Amino acid sequence: MILIGEKLNSSIPSVFRAFQENNAEFVKTAAKQQLEGGADYLDVNTAACMKDEPEKLKWVIETILAAGSDVKFMLDSPNAKAVEYVLESLPLGDVIINSITLESERFNSMLPLVLKYKTRIVALPIDDDFGMPETAEKRFELASVLIERLRENGVKDGDIFADALITTLGTNSESGAETLKTIRLLREKYPEIHITGGLSNVSFGLPGRAFIDSAFLTAAITCGLDSVIMNTVKPELRMALRAALLVNGSDEYCLNYIESYRGNYE
Repeated sequence: MILIGEKLNSSIPSVFRAFQENNAEFVKTAAKQQLEGGADYLDVNTAACMKDEPEKLKWVIETILAAGSDVKFMLDSPNAKAVEYVLESLPLGDVIINSITLESERFNSMLPLVLKYKTRIVALPIDDDFGMPETAEKRFELASVLIERLRENGVKDGDIFADALITTLGTNSESGAETLKTIRLLREKYPEIHITGGLSNVSFGLPGRAFIDSAFLTAAITCGLDSVIMNTVKPELRMALRAALLVNGSDEYCLNYIESYRGNYE
């Protein structure tokens, strides 16, 4: 399971303020907490900084790297110029770009970056005509077209992260079921790609969010999810993840679950 920490996103008010104020201590602490919680990558999104997005994206990453951490990043922006500014400025190595779509402008601007810098890529099943699809069948159709186009351009399956489009149950109580079906369809057709999504989206606007996130995470892993963008700082979510992997047969002798429990509760 590939864990991507979600807590350096400028859509979060406290994070946005820290970015605007160049609060390096806030950034370093947020990064450290997520890495200690098991994050393999840190998602960094500075889109709310508007015209300053490229410089802020570079500053956040430089700040984290200066702390001496061995970090891998997800560059979370629809702005290819911001992504390229960072990639050409910093030697980052293993990077995920979030994301490419079937929208012609975005596809044509992001694909050259994936190929030039040999990054991994989140494939978001959205196109110019249909926008964000609600049904599993349409998501699967668009995702398949996008995956095939990436393959045709030389992107390996192991570098593709198909986004299953996790959306809030607060506005559509069927959205969770559609996402789970999307995951099953993608896993059956593309066994070697990664399938990901933003976990906290599923509970947005609802009370007791950790309960919903935990339940959905277990179901999604059962359906074939093998990557997730989540809050790795919360011990209850870390335990939900370990329990889900355990019940799905991915934790021999229960060792990871036991170790995680001891680390969080003993």
